[in-house]
Amino acid sequence: MFFSITQFMSTDNGSMLTIKITGVPSDKGKMLIGVYNKKEGFRDEKYTYKNLTVNAVKGTMTVYIPDLPNGNYAIAVYHDANENGKLDKNFLGIPTEKYGFSNNAMGSFGPPDFEDCIVKVEGDKEISIKLK
Repeated sequence: MFFSITQFMSTDNGSMLTIKITGVPSDKGKMLIGVYNKKEGFRDEKYTYKNLTVNAVKGTMTVYIPDLPNGNYAIAVYHDANENGKLDKNFLGIPTEKYGFSNNAMGSFGPPDFEDCIVKVEGDKEISIKLK
């Protein structure tokens, strides 16, 4: 199912980043999307350049991030199914909620590095992130 959940119009302030998120397991909870423009603080919500919280939509959903200046960004997404505001993990530190990163980057033993997730925005751009 394809569903567009948020509509924004691009303005003269920057570019529109369109993110297609696939593999959303259910309609329960929220999708938390963080856009980072620096390596320092990557994956830490208090260091996001822009963030967005939207209702989860099972299957495939599309989210729009407007007004991004040209530059390099890394995007982190997770499905906060129980709406507790964090990515839940088991006792080994392995996430129990679905998540994904731009470029569908994966780390060897943990999350990927900022450099592996970089998306270059020069005008309007569309990317896809598959939840794992």
